Amino acid sequence: METIQIGGDKYKRSDNQIFLLKLPNPNEIHIKTSFIANVEAQNPEFFKNMILNRQTTRGREESILKDYTKFSLNKQYEIKGEKNDCLLFAERVSLNDLKYNKSASVFSVDLGKTSKKFGKSDRDNSQIVSYTRNYSVKRDRLHNFTVNPDIGDAYSMVPYITPVDTGTCPYHVATVVFKDGDTNITIEADAGIKLDKPIFDMYSVSLFRYSFFISHVKTYLDTKVDDAGKLMYKVPTVLHLKKTYREPSSSSSRTRSVVQEVKEPTRRQPARSKKTAGRRRNSTRKKRRTRKRR
Repeated sequence: METIQIGGDKYKRSDNQIFLLKLPNPNEIHIKTSFIANVEAQNPEFFKNMILNRQTTRGREESILKDYTKFSLNKQYEIKGEKNDCLLFAERVSLNDLKYNKSASVFSVDLGKTSKKFGKSDRDNSQIVSYTRNYSVKRDRLHNFTVNPDIGDAYSMVPYITPVDTGTCPYHVATVVFKDGDTNITIEADAGIKLDKPIFDMYSVSLFRYSFFISHVKTYLDTKVDDAGKLMYKVPTVLHLKKTYREPSSSSSRTRSVVQEVKEPTRRQPARSKKTAGRRRNSTRKKRRTRKRR
């Protein structure tokens, strides 16, 4: 992965030069024309929402663009209002369902032999980060630089101390949609940027200066001055969010007379705190009939 100059513009280029992104906030992506079929095969459901754009190449300096085809995303991907929630948008992209609005958590994080849903609550997120920092990062000092989500999974950058129950979104999430060698191509919303469209980005898992961590560390780096006047830094943590959400099986409902609904752990959202989504229903136990002995 590298940054190159084409004419008067700067672009990010992926490992094998399959993808180009025009900086600073690209809502379009250039794909090498000869590799379009390969790219589509990586993520066909997402690719269906991509629109072919016309492009012009002026002058010899821009001749490199002649080898590429430019795409953008359809209007369903506009991120006005609630759609600019980076986690909800990441979940919709991961599921290839732009209308997804359930309270179930789509992503999980591995915690040794177990896992925990991400986004269920601020407290759970804090526990996830604490475990990752105390175990994964201590065992592998390069953890934050080498997190490598699969297509459909996501990155997340979470601060050292996660604000609990503040009603704000203290982290950033980006879903991986394509790959080129050690370069991951993402699409992401960001409530901190006033944009009507999500942006594409690319991160390297081998060149640390282009890693997801380096790209976002300044935003989530906590600083504190101790009693001696010394500046202390608390470094954020990068998480690998794995897509673990599963829809209830429709085939099982045909063969069973009673359909058992699959329940996923749910997020706690301030606007939905009074609703019953995700709460357990009160179950009733049938009394056993006993025979009287004669």
